[in-house]
Amino acid sequence: MAHDPLDPWPRPVSALLSLAVLALACGVPEPDGSSPIRDEPESGSGGPADDEGSTEAGASTDRPEDGTTDGGSQDETGSDETGPGSGPITEDARNYIFGHSLILHAPEANVPRWLHALSQQAGYGYGMSGQYGFADTHAADLPPDPQWGIEGVTSLWDDDDGQAFEDVDFNVVLFTEANFRQYYPPTEPDPDGILPESSVQSTTTVFDWVEAAEPGVRYVLYENWPDMSAFTSADFGATFPTEDELSAYYAYTSGEFHQWWLDYHDAMMEVRPGLDVRMIPVGPIVVELLGSILSDVPPEVLYEDDAPHGRPTLYFLAGLVTYMGMYGVEAPSDFVVPESIDARVAERYGEIVADIWAQLQQFDDGDGRSRVF
Repeated sequence: MAHDPLDPWPRPVSALLSLAVLALACGVPEPDGSSPIRDEPESGSGGPADDEGSTEAGASTDRPEDGTTDGGSQDETGSDETGPGSGPITEDARNYIFGHSLILHAPEANVPRWLHALSQQAGYGYGMSGQYGFADTHAADLPPDPQWGIEGVTSLWDDDDGQAFEDVDFNVVLFTEANFRQYYPPTEPDPDGILPESSVQSTTTVFDWVEAAEPGVRYVLYENWPDMSAFTSADFGATFPTEDELSAYYAYTSGEFHQWWLDYHDAMMEVRPGLDVRMIPVGPIVVELLGSILSDVPPEVLYEDDAPHGRPTLYFLAGLVTYMGMYGVEAPSDFVVPESIDARVAERYGEIVADIWAQLQQFDDGDGRSRVF
């Protein structure tokens, strides 16, 4: 029924000028004009699970498939204080996602399944619907089209039953842009004139439509991670990125790529000051973990191509960051990480949660206001 779309515009002329420009672009479309975020299966829930679904070496065999325990405890790691105050931002996230395959790639490689599992363990509610696209295609294809369905995750909207978006009572919108457009400002159209609107203009079109249909929604920009093709020659079969290649890629993720997203968020708050527009820096936080607590996790555990689509472990980490940013609380301390996730992540779960929480707490704008909460 749905697939992650091909990018509708050809390889930008400006990106062909030099390898240096290509490296800055970090993810211009492939030579055949296709997007580095490749097609997804028509089911909207991805293709067959990869081989990381098997039990990891050293993993405890009592780690359940969905990560929850029988108790359903609401305890969180660390302090009782949350980003916005002394409690969660929401206890029932009704989430519509304008996304692509860096949010939903495959049955086990996606973010919503972890939002569901973590919220269930904490005693909160989570339901979702969503669709594939980029900012320009989301804006062009309004009203929204609920394409996504994930086994085990509550689906909120079935337009086949005659429901409209405004009938569903969504309270949080997760929105992400393509990961290969960061070589020009988010406030400007692409330099080759293929896309007539900037990322900010297209995003504003979507947010205005949503606000008219469901006033008061919280809007969350999901900062993904950049295309890796400019940084490695690995084929992700026989070869994988080297340590030096990953170092350069991670530096770009936390540097110029991240700055683009900060500019994007600032621009959205400026053009729509009356909306509650937040941002979760998923990619930069994940690469910080991969350079510290999880520096011994090899790239073959994380990436399956240079788009780069991730394996389940990468989406689990992205899900942890997104959960804490969306709910405004630390992930539950008694969550049992399932066997499909690398055992090193399970062993260091508490440390990982504390590190993510600290980074989110410190993610402020120039005036000291939280960008997340």
